[in-house]
Amino acid sequence: MAQSEYDYIVIGAGSAGCAVAGRLGEAGHSVLLLEAGGKDRNPFIHIPLGYSMLYANPSVNWCYESASEPHLNNRRLFQPRGKVLGGTGAINGMIYMRGQPQDFDGWEEAGCTGWGWDGVLPYFKSCEDQERGANDYHGAGGPVAVSDIRTEHALGEAFHAASEALGVPRNDDFNGAQQEGTGYVQTTTKKGMRWSTAAGYLRGPAKKNIDLTLNAMVERITLEGKRATGVRWSDRRGTHEARARREIILSGGTFNSPQLLQLSGIGPGALLQEHGIEVQHDLQGVGENLQDHFGIGAEYRSTVHSTVNDLYNNKIKGGLQLLRHLIFRTGPFADNGNYSNTFICSSPEVDRPDMMVTFMAWCTDEHLKPHPFSGFTILAEHMRPSSRGHVRISGPAPTDQPEIQFNFFADEADQRAAIAGLQFGRKIAATAPMSDCVDYEISPGKDVQSEAELLDYCRANGLSLLHPVGTCKMGIGEDAVVDPRLKVHGIDGLRVADASIMPRIVTGNTNAASIMIGEKAAALILEDAKEYA
Repeated sequence: MAQSEYDYIVIGAGSAGCAVAGRLGEAGHSVLLLEAGGKDRNPFIHIPLGYSMLYANPSVNWCYESASEPHLNNRRLFQPRGKVLGGTGAINGMIYMRGQPQDFDGWEEAGCTGWGWDGVLPYFKSCEDQERGANDYHGAGGPVAVSDIRTEHALGEAFHAASEALGVPRNDDFNGAQQEGTGYVQTTTKKGMRWSTAAGYLRGPAKKNIDLTLNAMVERITLEGKRATGVRWSDRRGTHEARARREIILSGGTFNSPQLLQLSGIGPGALLQEHGIEVQHDLQGVGENLQDHFGIGAEYRSTVHSTVNDLYNNKIKGGLQLLRHLIFRTGPFADNGNYSNTFICSSPEVDRPDMMVTFMAWCTDEHLKPHPFSGFTILAEHMRPSSRGHVRISGPAPTDQPEIQFNFFADEADQRAAIAGLQFGRKIAATAPMSDCVDYEISPGKDVQSEAELLDYCRANGLSLLHPVGTCKMGIGEDAVVDPRLKVHGIDGLRVADASIMPRIVTGNTNAASIMIGEKAAALILEDAKEYA
């Protein structure tokens, strides 16, 4: 049974939450870390290519679904989110990509003081244990292992060569001097195994000061006036409460952080009253500003039989490669199957890359089940969308799935960017040596060529890249939820630290930035802790 009072209570043991709890525990503070999911025992969590087996697994996954998307033929989009120690960082594709310096400079220009590139780079570096070692762009010795792809892939090399033939420069470090170019990704893995923030931060001197409580469904943050004082949660044994002597840090993620604020009476007053929740603090921005990267893929039947499909469809071949991984930590199971990226501008009017075109060594159905033949996907992903959505409670209980509405394609500029990315991906596939690897295009198919036809294809087949951010927006305006020190506007003793605080989505996968947010949040909290000394 947990004690009743701690210096800090952290809600959510995901990428940011583990970083916050780890750094606070390391500094000698008592920390209660609450996680709705269980232990990260599933073996597929730790095998990098095994993440496809977690995509729709309710034992480690919230398995959310969006509301009908009005600009995508009213389709509902599946939303896997981690419900396990390590959070979504325990079930994701492990890609470590920070984004562009201009992303963070834009945050600072919008009023988020201290969050420009110069203000966040030290925290990216302090979290890293970069396999390549430390330099101006990378850190070493930190809690988060960052590694290169362990095995070059023939199809990935062909993808790079075709991109270069189209004028894209080679880039061996998307987290280095520039992002533009084509090359292999870096991943949060160590010696061929996944490395989540739970593995990195919840160990060593910090561990003895952290009371990790799993399977804890947080029901609400308790308030005394305009101050957050404690947390109420339930588990198999009943209902429990604990108080925070100093602060509560909410790290539930882009869906669950605004949900819990709303359930606690902090959010748009009319919404809370609609669901019978007493309004403690009317904060209109809670749950608004939802952003995500939109992706649309072209699928190809491959002449090269070294795809992930071949591993899954040939039990002997797949079994031998799995055995290779278990013994040597090498081979295709040591990587994530999404080997290579090409960063380009979607139009001449764009001054820096806003489109990520990804080679994926598989083609699958919507639930990531590989097709029964050799195949791959070239996925075009728009990195800086203009469309905005929301996350709102659908009922008064924490088990009521929140309403998730992305509003993809609400802005016509996003539509044009998606079409441009899809067209460029097809150019890569049609350019040697990549063209030598293509038997034929499965989808959209050679008959789909006009922009109108491609737009229809995007509406019918486009997907969320599972990078939701922004629903507890950091800023100084009326629509902001937290200030630049991540304190909830109008509420004392409460901060939010996760991807939900991003005022604008970064140009790249979001896990690295989420970890950085946890690192910087801990530093801000420890600075303010001097007031209590």
